[in-house]
Amino acid sequence: MLVQALAEYADRDKDLAQELNDPAWEMKPTLDPWILEISKQGSFLLASQRTMTTIKGKKQVRSAVEMKVPRSPVNRNSGEHPLLGTDDIAYVLGAGPWTPDKSADKEKAEKHHEAFVALIGKAAAKTGDAALQSCVRFYANAVEVEKARNALREAKPGALVALSVGEPLVDQEAVQQFWRSHYQREFAGRMEGSNDECMISGKLGPIAPTHEKIKGLSSLGGRAEVGLMSFDKPAFCSYGWEQNRNSPVSPDRALAYVLAFNNLLKQDKDQRRDRGGIGFLYWLRNPADIDVLDFLERADPQQVARLLDFIPSANPDPNRFYMVGVSGNGGRLRVRYWADLALTVVKQNLQDWHRQLRVEYPWDRPPVNLWHIRYALNRDGELSGQLELALERRAIEGFALGYSMLSEALKCLQHPSTNTNKPKDAQAQKNSDSFERFRVLVALIRMSLNDLSRQKGEVEMSEGLNPTCPFPAYVCGRLMSAYEDLQRTTAKKSGVPINKTITDRFFSLASTYPAAAFAEIVDLGQKHLKKLRRLDGGAAWRIEERIMEINNLLQPTEKGPYPSDLSLEDQGLFALGYFHQKSRSISEANEGKQTKETSNQDSDQEN
Repeated sequence: MLVQALAEYADRDKDLAQELNDPAWEMKPTLDPWILEISKQGSFLLASQRTMTTIKGKKQVRSAVEMKVPRSPVNRNSGEHPLLGTDDIAYVLGAGPWTPDKSADKEKAEKHHEAFVALIGKAAAKTGDAALQSCVRFYANAVEVEKARNALREAKPGALVALSVGEPLVDQEAVQQFWRSHYQREFAGRMEGSNDECMISGKLGPIAPTHEKIKGLSSLGGRAEVGLMSFDKPAFCSYGWEQNRNSPVSPDRALAYVLAFNNLLKQDKDQRRDRGGIGFLYWLRNPADIDVLDFLERADPQQVARLLDFIPSANPDPNRFYMVGVSGNGGRLRVRYWADLALTVVKQNLQDWHRQLRVEYPWDRPPVNLWHIRYALNRDGELSGQLELALERRAIEGFALGYSMLSEALKCLQHPSTNTNKPKDAQAQKNSDSFERFRVLVALIRMSLNDLSRQKGEVEMSEGLNPTCPFPAYVCGRLMSAYEDLQRTTAKKSGVPINKTITDRFFSLASTYPAAAFAEIVDLGQKHLKKLRRLDGGAAWRIEERIMEINNLLQPTEKGPYPSDLSLEDQGLFALGYFHQKSRSISEANEGKQTKETSNQDSDQEN
């Protein structure tokens, strides 16, 4: 269960466990909080903002500052429930420029402010703390309070303001002890008569009527604070239960899963990746020497090589891998994806992922990774949530890709000009226009085809050329590559540059309706052969022999030697056949060139 795994994560994390042991206080990330400094005599000294910036790309952006603040023991959506010493500006200073012009909002702000001041007085009388008494004197002096309001006139609605007398009130031991007692008393009052079995721990005890809010989903379609388990409308309730008693969770476990979510959703965490409008959060039950997403995003060649040699141990690994995909929907959190797998199983699925993405290539290149796939499918590297989920699930769960991914990859091969977005940088341009992009798309096509073959119990396609493969679509792809090689060789020998290759002109048609395309391709090929025989008879003979050898694999039908149309899977086989044949031809040419250079070097040394 997701919430159980999250609660266990909070228990294992040192900082979160400490917060669970002291639930009256929380570390709250806030943009540009204000510090309101007061003298011991109760006069206003200054107001300052705490800001923090980080570098993202070439820009400086504001980052949230974490501050220790009192946690509210109640839901603050209605009524007046002030926090001690640090709160919303409307509580700390009442109505002001930060308050909407509506009279109802101003009246509400004043009520909040009165409750805040009353709590300061109550805490000062109870504890006798000197800093709290300085704040009482401050609020008793209307002139000093007005000075503070003027100093904070630039503050935005909802700004967090912390009172400080030498140091922030929340750091005073007396303040902390008072708030702990206040929190426990108020919180316990909400739990009365709510004993039930906690769905996370299985223990009998009080049930939290509401849960804390989850923060960090504003960039994923949600509000600044959202709920996962929330029963705030009658339609969501059943059998007479109110609020979260419809899904009983103890206060401790409810806080634990929310703390874990908030921790994982931090933007600076290595355990969060935002892709396609979905935030992917992942963690391990126990730290391990493997970063699963690193294997997908970067795919270091040495790491992948070790993974491909991985053999599961006879003793099962107790470690587990967790991954959740989330997005926001107004005030609610949407769980788009959830995986709870043994780490051994994840390693095996990653192993198969990298094996299926291997295709024969004439040059040494790193393993295909998710970054490559994103830029191959979209020139900006931005995929839809549906495609992202499909890729993540294939890599981690071994969930078959199938026709949708095959169709997407083929569309990029057959209609490369349909994506008119200008690449963001030179690297994106390089990857979108080169044979390297073709490699990545073909690797994805091979994986999709083999996933479908496994489901049908059929033979899988190899990573390199299969010279005896009889599938007509695969043979037609090889044949097109051979005719392209003929065109290039003829152009090279004649010194005439090629404006458009046969592939540029006919790939889309040939991969869907081969009979129509090859009627023209064969005619052009005969003209190229005639010209090449005059320029280099040996080269013409070798290429013509290869074309005949490939042609002999086709079994002519009543409709002719070439299929009239190809299914989606056959289109994938065509692309694979073309790429395999082209890679093999380039490799043979490179080997021949290297052999010739070596022979020349040996001759020079003998002379």
